[in-house]
Amino acid sequence: MPFFFLFLSGTCSALASILLRLAGRVDNHALLFGMSGRPALYRLAAIAAYGAGFLLYALALKRVELSVAYPLMVAVTILEILLFGVVSGEAVTLRTVLGAALLLASVLLLYLPAKAGP
Repeated sequence: MPFFFLFLSGTCSALASILLRLAGRVDNHALLFGMSGRPALYRLAAIAAYGAGFLLYALALKRVELSVAYPLMVAVTILEILLFGVVSGEAVTLRTVLGAALLLASVLLLYLPAKAGP
């Protein structure tokens, strides 16, 4: 269950980043403190997503070591944001794809069982 919490935490973080990106793209009339109506809602939803992600991450840390939990949570976040970029038509370069592949490889190395050697 703690790894599921880590996955959800990463998803909440990705969602918050995506909402902030969307808030920056919307152009409406300013309603309050220079923010438009919809962007303000996106920003509030992003804050809520970050809060939910924080709580889920805190729950996961009760049972998963920090050296494993944080890279896994960040990997989920980065991959989901990369997927959003592909789906939304943002430019995804070979460098970006290679960086994501290296990230996945490094997270997988954390989970490989250590060999008992002489």
